[in-house]
Amino acid sequence: MDFKNIFMDNLPGLCWITDSHNVLKYANKYFLKNFNLSENVLGKKHEEIFGQDIAQGSHVNNLEVLRTKQNYEFYQTIRDEHGHPRYFKTYKFPLIGTEDDMVGAISFDISKNKRLEDELYQSDLQFRQAFEHSLVGMALISPEGKWLRINKSLCDMLGYSEEELQGFYIQDITYADDLEDNISYLRQLKDGKVDNLKVEKRYIHKDGSYVWVMISVTMLKDSMGYPLHYVSQIEDISNRKSIEEDLQLSEKKYRTIFENVQDVFYQTNQEGLVTEISPSIEHYSGYQREEILGRDVDKFYYYTQDRERIIEKLRTSGSVIDFEVRLKTKNHELRYASVNARLIIEDGIIKGTEGSMRDVTTRKFQENALKALNTELTASNEQKNKLLSIIGHDLRNPISGSLQLLDLTLTDFESTSADEVHNYLSMMKHELSNANELLEDLLSWAKAQFNSVSFSPNEITDIAGLIRKCIHNILPMAEKKSIVISQSVADGLTLTADKGMLETVLRNLISNAVKFSNKGGNINIKAVPYHKGVKFSVADNGLGIPKDKALQLFVKTSNYTTYGTAGEKGTGLGLNLCYDFVLKHGGQLWVHSESGKGSTFYFTIP
Repeated sequence: MDFKNIFMDNLPGLCWITDSHNVLKYANKYFLKNFNLSENVLGKKHEEIFGQDIAQGSHVNNLEVLRTKQNYEFYQTIRDEHGHPRYFKTYKFPLIGTEDDMVGAISFDISKNKRLEDELYQSDLQFRQAFEHSLVGMALISPEGKWLRINKSLCDMLGYSEEELQGFYIQDITYADDLEDNISYLRQLKDGKVDNLKVEKRYIHKDGSYVWVMISVTMLKDSMGYPLHYVSQIEDISNRKSIEEDLQLSEKKYRTIFENVQDVFYQTNQEGLVTEISPSIEHYSGYQREEILGRDVDKFYYYTQDRERIIEKLRTSGSVIDFEVRLKTKNHELRYASVNARLIIEDGIIKGTEGSMRDVTTRKFQENALKALNTELTASNEQKNKLLSIIGHDLRNPISGSLQLLDLTLTDFESTSADEVHNYLSMMKHELSNANELLEDLLSWAKAQFNSVSFSPNEITDIAGLIRKCIHNILPMAEKKSIVISQSVADGLTLTADKGMLETVLRNLISNAVKFSNKGGNINIKAVPYHKGVKFSVADNGLGIPKDKALQLFVKTSNYTTYGTAGEKGTGLGLNLCYDFVLKHGGQLWVHSESGKGSTFYFTIP
């Protein structure tokens, strides 16, 4: 058995022997297989097998080996049948003592190793470029924490040169408060408890200040699993930390204001649900903050139309200022609030609303009281002007006319007949009677305005008799116009009222009915039970009142008055007096009238 051939044939490489004439003497099976040759090539020159160029280079190598009698090692590239390069490492050595000088050769295919080396080189080159030119700090650190390799960005970040840092351990420049946690993190990596970590910590800058950093670190291990070094990426987050601290401070200030301000701050989302509201809401509404969050804001409006109004205003203007709404407390009490609000718009989309509310209930009540006082003062001024007008005109005219008649009578008394004197005195009586009636109304009205009129309600059982008394006082005036006055009172009717005030109301209403009735007219006075009181009515078939004027009759600021059918002049005080007296009893006064057909005045005494 030729052990030499067996060994050579099973060697994982190309083996061949060539003599000094460049003739192939031996080739193992890998050689033949690699070049797609058969054993027939043995004994042939290399020129015949591989061509002149390859054979020439091989022959030169062989001669050099034989001349120096030393081994020769070299690399060569040969393209395969597809044109792809293959890399070989070849060893040639002289075979001394053979019958002819020969050269033995062994060659190994290192194409795979070559590719791995190239890939490793490229990978290492890329790593070095990324490492050196990275905008974030990068470092290789030994398992013990010693700085091994540091890029420029990290040096700039910490103020040290690479050589200076290589003289330190990471513990030397770690902020004291962060050191214990930092050592714990690195130990977890080293022990394989975690594969990588991302932590925030502080390094001490060369100038003594500290630098906030975000570190992403992993442990690189060898093929046996033993730690080689830490690979760290270190990003300066000092600016971010400064902003976070400012935000925290701002948030703290905002929260302090938010929780202690008297106004109510709120936010709602697009669906109208409350997403935020300040605790001060409890003081005004009785609701805890937690009871309101997440609920529909509509639930807290006393009148839903207020919500609709503010939404419409926000939709058209984008904001509202001092917008008054009426809200509802937990006990369903009314609260007035002044709202300043705006739409929350992000990327052109309405996300909700935010604003502040201030309880203005006290202010609102004061405004209402002031308005009422102003109205009362305005009415008082109007009544004062009316009083002065009546005194200056209506009251002066009959007195002045009577004085003129008296002066005329006295001046020419001897030549004046008894009939003329009687006529003058009758006219004076008529004028003075009118003046006296007007004066009585003025006094009653003045007392009512200054609340000096006494109010003494007593039980009245003879309502029919009281109405007859009032008719009797007006009867002469009615007879002159041939007006028939009738009355109708329910049996057994009684009430509790101030008798003088009731007479004044009836007398004025009956007097007005006579004034505005035509000759031969009819007036009917009724009293009927009404709930627990009595309803009175005075109806005539006279002129009636235009609809627009009827609305002004009971408005104190109105000066509406007109002449009767016989030219009777009214003051406008009578109805005001009736209205006040009926109101003092807790009753109501109203009128139904149709122009040209007459009027019916109603009033109730509870």
